[in-house]
Formats: sequence, C-alpha cells, structure tokens
Amino acid sequence: MVWGVTSHNRVMIRSGVCTSFPEGSRWTAIPTPEGCEVLQLNVGPTGLVWAALLDGRALVRVGVSRECLQGTSWVDVKPPSDGLKIIQLSVGTNAVWAITQDKHVWFRKEVNGMATMCESLCTGSGWVEMFGRMAQISVAANNQIFAVGADDRLAYYRFGVTEEDRTGKKWRALKAPMQVSRASSSASFGSDRLHRSFNNLQSRPSSMIEQHVTSINGEHSHSAPTAAAASLPAGDLGARYETQPRHPRAWSPVHSAGSVVATEARPDTDGSVWSVGESSSCIFAEDEELGWAEFEASWSWIEAGACTVDPSPPLPNWFGDSSGCGSSSSLDVDAPWRQSILRELRRRTPPDDQFAHYERPGEAAASWVHKGEARVQRGGDAGSWIDCLLELEWVQEGSLGNTGSIMCTGSLTILNADGASTLHIVSLNDITCVQMCSDPGTPRLAIHVPRYHTPVIRLAFNSDALLEEWQAHFSTTCGKLRGTTEKSSDESVWAATTYGDIFVWDPTRMEANQLREDECYVQKFDLTGKESPFKVALHVGCCPGTVITFTGCIGDEAERIGINLEAPPTYKPKHKTFTELENTCLHLNPRFKDECVVRNSMIEGEWMSEETEGGNPFVRGQEFNLRIETSEDAFLIFVNEDKFCLYRHRLPPESACFLSFWGKLKPFKVVIKSPRIILDMLNLYWRQLGGHLRRVESCKVGVTWGIGYDHTPWVYTGGWGGGFLGTLDSHNVHPMTDSQDFRVYENQRWNPVTGYTSAGLPTDRYMWSDATGKLKRTRDQVKLLSSRWQWVSDWMVDFHVPGGADKEGWQYAVDFPASFHANKQFTDYVRRRRWYRRCAIATTGPWQELGHTKLLEVTLEPVEDYEDTVISVWAIASGGAAMVRVGVSKCNPMGHVWEHVNTDQPLNSISCSPYTQVWAIGKKGCAYVRIGITKEKLEGEKWVAVEPPNGGQLKQVSVNKAGIWAVDLHGRLHVRKEVSEKFPEGTHWQTILPDPTILNSAPNTRGFKHVSVGENQVWIVTDGGTIARREGICKTNPAGVSWDIGIPGFFQYVSIKAFS
Repeated sequence: MVWGVTSHNRVMIRSGVCTSFPEGSRWTAIPTPEGCEVLQLNVGPTGLVWAALLDGRALVRVGVSRECLQGTSWVDVKPPSDGLKIIQLSVGTNAVWAITQDKHVWFRKEVNGMATMCESLCTGSGWVEMFGRMAQISVAANNQIFAVGADDRLAYYRFGVTEEDRTGKKWRALKAPMQVSRASSSASFGSDRLHRSFNNLQSRPSSMIEQHVTSINGEHSHSAPTAAAASLPAGDLGARYETQPRHPRAWSPVHSAGSVVATEARPDTDGSVWSVGESSSCIFAEDEELGWAEFEASWSWIEAGACTVDPSPPLPNWFGDSSGCGSSSSLDVDAPWRQSILRELRRRTPPDDQFAHYERPGEAAASWVHKGEARVQRGGDAGSWIDCLLELEWVQEGSLGNTGSIMCTGSLTILNADGASTLHIVSLNDITCVQMCSDPGTPRLAIHVPRYHTPVIRLAFNSDALLEEWQAHFSTTCGKLRGTTEKSSDESVWAATTYGDIFVWDPTRMEANQLREDECYVQKFDLTGKESPFKVALHVGCCPGTVITFTGCIGDEAERIGINLEAPPTYKPKHKTFTELENTCLHLNPRFKDECVVRNSMIEGEWMSEETEGGNPFVRGQEFNLRIETSEDAFLIFVNEDKFCLYRHRLPPESACFLSFWGKLKPFKVVIKSPRIILDMLNLYWRQLGGHLRRVESCKVGVTWGIGYDHTPWVYTGGWGGGFLGTLDSHNVHPMTDSQDFRVYENQRWNPVTGYTSAGLPTDRYMWSDATGKLKRTRDQVKLLSSRWQWVSDWMVDFHVPGGADKEGWQYAVDFPASFHANKQFTDYVRRRRWYRRCAIATTGPWQELGHTKLLEVTLEPVEDYEDTVISVWAIASGGAAMVRVGVSKCNPMGHVWEHVNTDQPLNSISCSPYTQVWAIGKKGCAYVRIGITKEKLEGEKWVAVEPPNGGQLKQVSVNKAGIWAVDLHGRLHVRKEVSEKFPEGTHWQTILPDPTILNSAPNTRGFKHVSVGENQVWIVTDGGTIARREGICKTNPAGVSWDIGIPGFFQYVSIKAFS
C-alpha cells in the first residue's frame, strides 16, 4: 500500500503496487471531509491509516482491507488538548505515536491495528504524554519506536517496548558510527576516524530535559526520566592525503586572514565578498551559506517501517545505555554521594606528617636551560631571516620547605648561529603575549615585548612539533611568573585571533598589585635621572577622585617652567590626510619674573583666557610637591601641601592622557591614585588556552561561550590548557574539531570564436583568483597551515553562492567586476564559478560542545546581581534567526533549550546589556531594539527599527552601560547619542573615523572590525589585528577622545562584558 499527500493537501493512493511492479500504475484521489487539509499521513503494517491535518486534528481511515484498500470512511480524532496541534503521526501494528507543535511526544492507547473495520479499535481511547522532546518519530512493524531529538538532533530508540508495555521505559541515543557516501558533497567525511564519537554523550544539550509529565484521561506514562546526551568531536582526524604543491607561493585561508588579502575585498567592488565582515579573508565562506555541507550529522528524519528489532536482550552495541554505569566516561565524579564517601575515607585515615620537615627533592635548585635552533627575523616585518640559537633559562631560588620562600626568574637569549654574539636577551617578565604567526608550511611564533627595542620578535622553526614545544615552554614559564597557571577569574577579558587561537587576560593580578588600603588604584613612576621635557602617560585619565602627585626640584636659573595635563590632539580630515590640533586640559606655568602662575587650557590649538591670581608658591632652587585633585567640576591644586587654587574644567578631565613638564627642573617622582584600575594596554598579559574558535563571549558571572569557524557553539568548562600544552598542564579539557574552507574563483570570458574560455583580456582579472580578482589563487597552490589541519574533502563546485548559480555552478555578468547572476543573458560576456575544499583541525581545549544548532553570534547577560542568577542568552542562528536560550546559569552554563524569536529580516549581530536592552543588526544594515523584555518574559514582545548612520550600513553592535556602539561595513565606528531612560534607543549616531593612531597601529589597517562595550570601557579590534581601548569616555562625552593602543596581535574578536 502506498499513500501520499499532494502539495495541495489532497490524499492519494497508488494502485497496482507489487513486487514485480513497484512503481504501480496510477494515482487515485481519496476524498476527505470538507474543510480537512491533510499535512501528513502514515500507514501501518496492517493497513491502518492515520493522517494529521493542518488545524492540528487527526483523521483515521476505517474499513481498509485486502478487498478494499482505499477504506470506506474517515473518523475525526481530536488533539491531546486544546491549543495543541498534531504535526506528525506514526503507526505500528498496535501502536500510534504522535508529535505536537511543542515537540512533545504522545501515545494513543487501546489501538488495535488488526481491527481496521472497527471504528473504536482503530481510533483508540485517549492520549498519553511521554517524556522527552522529539522532532520526528517512527514506529516499526513490531511496535518498536525510533525518533529524532528536537534539541540535539540525535537518533533515539525507545527502550523497553513490549506487548505488555507498549509505551516502553526510556529513550536511548543510538551510538552507531556514520558512513557518508562518496557521492555526497561531503565525500571525504566518511573516514572511520572522522565520525563523531558517542561515548561521551553528556557534552551536548539533550532532548531529554526534565519536564512535568501530564496525562490525558487519567492514564500516566510508564516512562522514567532518563538523561540522554550527545557527542563530543573525535580528536583524531584520520590520515592526511595532502598533495604538496610545487608552486612556492602557497596560501591558506588562515594565512590570508590579516594579510594583504584581507585588504582587497571591498563591499562596493564584489557582491560575493562576505559583506558582514565575519572574516577578514575573502576566501572564507559567507555565514548565510554555511550549514548545508557540514560534516556533523544533525538528523532530521528517521524511518523504521522496514526495521524489526528484537527487544529482548542482548541488544546490539548501537543500543547501549550511554547513561548507565557501564560507561566509565559518563561517571559523575563530582556527585555528592561520591564526594561524601571520599571525605569519610580521608577522615578515617589520619595524615602522616612525620616526613613533612624533609625538603622536597629538586626544589632547592629547580633551575634549567632549554636550548634549540630556529630562525629569527631582523629589521621588522620586511626584514630578512637568519639562523639563530635559542636559550630559555629558568631560575628558581629557595624552596617550599621550612622557609616557605621561593623566587622565580627567567630569560630568553637569542644568539647568532655560531653562538658568538647575542642578538636579543629578554626577561620573561617583559613578555606580554606569545602567538602563532605561521605561514603555510612555515611554523612561526611572535613574541611580544612592547617595552623592548624590538617590540615583536618573530621566530621560525623547522617543524610544527618544534614550534609547539617552544610555545608550551613560553606559556608555562610566563604563566608561572604572572601567576596565571590555573582558571582565570570570572572578570577576564577574552579574545580570539585570525588563526582561531583563544587568549584571555585576567585583571585580578593587576588589581591586586595596584589596590591600596584607601580603595584607590596606585601607580608610581620613579623619574630620577630623567631630563626635562618629559611625558608620563595617564592611562586612566583624570576622572573625579583622581589624585596626581608630582615632586621635583626647580633649577636656580629657571625663568619659567610648565606642567601640563595634556589631552589627545583633535584630528580633522583634510583631503587624504589629517590636520592635528592640540588640546590641553590644564596648563600650569609658573613665571618667576612676573611672580605668578598662569593657568589656562588649549582647545583645538587655541589658548583660552588666562588665570593668574594667587601669586607664585614655587621657589627657584628648591624642591616642590604638586598635588592635583580632580573633582566633578574643577581641579584642586595644592603646592607643598597648601591649597593654591581651584581651576574649573574647560575640557572633560577624563580626556587627560599625559602629564608633561618642561623648563629647568629635575623630576623625582609621580604618583597617580585613581578610583579606577589603571590599564596600560601594552602591559596586559595575554594567556593562551587550547581550542579553536572564531568568537568568545563572556559575562559578569563567568559563564563563557565560544563559536567555532564552522559555527558550532562551545561552552567553557572552567579548565585550562589543552592544545599545544598537552595533558600535564591541562585540566578539564575535551576534544575539539573545527573546519574551514578554501575558496577560489574560476573566471572565463566569452569570445565569438571559441565561446567561454580562460583566455581573457590583458586588463582582466586572473583566470583563477580570489573573490576580488586582484590576487592569483590556484588550487594547486593550496597548502595547509600546520600538521593539525587535515583535508576532509576534495575540490568541489560551490552551488551555494550569493546571486545563485546554474547547474554547472557558473555565474554570469556583463564584465569584471559586476553583479553576478545565475541565468545567462544576451549581454553577458564573463562568467565565474566558485570552488571550495574543506579542511578540519583536531585539538583539545577546556570547551564542551553545545548541540548541533549553528550560531553566527551570541551574547550573555545576567538578569540579577547574585552569582547563580538566570542568564539571558540571545543568539543568531546560521540562517539569521534570533533565538533565546532557556535555563542558562552559572550552575548550568549550557542551558536547556532554544526558543525562536520572530524577526522581520535575517540578523547579523546581536548584543544585550542589561538584559532588558537588546540590540540587533539586520542583513540590510539597519539596527533593531527589542522592547517589552521582563524577568518573566526574557524574549520580549517586538522589534523596533532604528535608522542606520547616514551613508553607512551597520554590521555589528555592542551595548552596555558605556553606551551603544556599532561598526559599519566601511570600518567606521558609531556611538548612539542622547541615550536616556526616557529614550533608551537614543536620538542619533555619532561617527568616529579611524584616525592616525588607529591607522598606524599595525600594517594594512584601514578601520575598525569589531567593538565590545563594558560597564565603563569600550574596546575595539582593528582590521589590522590590534586591540585598542577608548579613552576619555564620560557622561559629557560618551564617545571618548582617543585610543590606548595594545599589541598588534592578529586579533579579530574581543569580549570585555565580564570586566567591570
């Protein structure tokens, strides 16, 4: 029997189907009651037919028999309850199962499929709700049930189904390995060692969430709540089959990120370049295209009609209970009962301290030197590479024995190849970051020493193993010196690089070094021996409550001296350059001939009116003590502990960035006390964690999520290490995989003789190129970045391109560059098609995978101020849909389930903080704000559109107490002005152009790439890979005035929402 439903919701039956003629002879329409439109139907092995209607009801066909295959009449069956709609049915011999629109599973009791002529036995007597959430269900001929999870998209089997108990006991996830056909677009994914391991199923949110089980007609389900789970990625990617190219100019998607390739793709020259800025390389896949050829199987359909499983044990290994005690990987080692037993055992065994006074072996002289060979770059980015010798020395003095004192130091020495002369010698205390900066086939490390005469020391190694060995040594030794060997604090700042590396900066160490008894952060500068003029950087500005103390001695022959609080210059665009105008918040100018001290301010290069009252308390030839206290409206100036004057603010005091002095004086000391932490972006120590991610987002309570390049979400486990650090210096790490695509374009031009060929005009783009056509990219030039990457597919034509493609993958246009379309027109003289090849990386890190739902972006914000509060989590799915994660907290960082939120158009970016303020950016560059958000309704009520800035389309937004900031497609930064309680969406945008400070921060920098807003700070990432912090943000000037530039470290993403 073959039944079907047409696109017009009509029911059809195929006549004449048999084993010798399986296609049958013709279709016959089966009339349905008036007003009944069939959505789906299912036929059982006995001929029992059930159909689900569009309005949520069900129909049962009565009278089906061998003599009358079409049956005689329909019987209406109501859904389980009012408000529920049946969306899918499956029929067995004596069982009918259904799924409603809320993904709940229902069993129809007292159904007898053998009695198709009896109306009451065909329709049953009532619905019983089963535990679990399923997207699709199928019943086998012997009433065994299979299903697909609604949340984790795993295949499930219903355990314990018998003739006596047709509802079964619980759901079990199938653990069968997957083999993918070689004919599919993911052909190379079928490697035995590349399939997803199902041994650790607790890593993914399950469809088996505890819920209130209800019943209809007084009958309860017999199923017991059982936590099923999901999978972790396999750590082994299988054997490589890379073909080494002969062409020396090899390239890779990771290599191109942040290089000249990233500067070529412009949204106004090629529509296929990823316009949202999700990647700095034009050869990455667009977000809206990802998800169609992913290796990870997200099951959407299962059919068990031809499957007969004997439910009597033993079942095959596929049906093993992953939640049972037989799996050592699923044991809960932190269970309360287990911890209680361990505590009792420790209490029964008294500690033996008879050897405590002995010194531990090796601690008295735990010093070592690690040597090796490498190549070092000389003369900056364009310098030559020479052979060198490396010596990493670690010195540990003292012991942890009786004295309890220990001191560690370390240094890196780089010698010439003959060892005769020293090229560099660097203290490990001065290293702020060690990053991979490899080229394809050339393993390289970048060692950032900002205060050294060579700020970035680049080393090249002969192999990836050697690079990771030195990388592990640097990470371990620098981490010990900085006190960052274990879990970072909940206030940490997270960042990700274009290589997928994950870095974290923990501010608690810096806070502990600066915090004093009076609850102020203190920074001291010893200026003994410094010559005038001189400048001292004020990395915190002069916010109210700041006290600056300056001591020195005035020369005997001094006529006048100057002490200034300088503000950053104002840059005004002038043609293709900038005009620089100076600003000074406070100018103190003691003039000894005139016996006065001039106070003044300079605004955009012009001096304001002078103030000279009060005489001159400074004396030539004597020491002085100058103290400047900042209040809300003025500077209070004290000289030699006596109050001298009050100077009203003419510029925001937060804009002060330097304390400078000139004239004949000798400086002694400068002490800065501030109510805010004093941040010097060049002094931040960036610690690397294992894993491979594109984005990392955190919140104030320490819950941290990440998104891979394949858009898989990951949740931070609270561990450390992984990756190149191995297992000794790691804790709570798990296997991880991620994937990227190489993309090249094949270009052709038409001529009247031969048609479309690869022979173009002299002015044409390369016939094999990147998306812009400016860079030559051929398939045989491709080389993987490192040995951790493996090929998982061959070169294939990409049919999922913006604008569409014909059956051979070609796109047509009038000329290069132009708007490409799928159908050839009479005036089209050029065409192109895109090829792609996928590679994957296997690594480890302190991350757990969060299901199969692909995400573009995520944002987290606690609802309350206490630690275990509910966390509002908003995300954007790969198709641009907005979603809210339910049940996220610090105790349950993975949450329970996604809930979709309707949007008028697909979204690119989303941000929330506080939880009632949610902003998003649409695909067309317009901003949206969500209104109606409450604690009881975190998803809100509706979206309200906010116009984009004039002449710009927004691509990313970040909101917090420091304001509403956004980045547009042209790399400009925008801040929302006049935001208040009455108008939380503000009134207009203020544009911040990249000034020379940003443009000179790193090579190939053209503008801003990403912005992250905290409670009182704003950090950005430039398209050149530099992180910078906005200075001078205050109530009167929420846009700030200048930038504090950090290291140029290939960064592409930063999150400061946890840093307060």
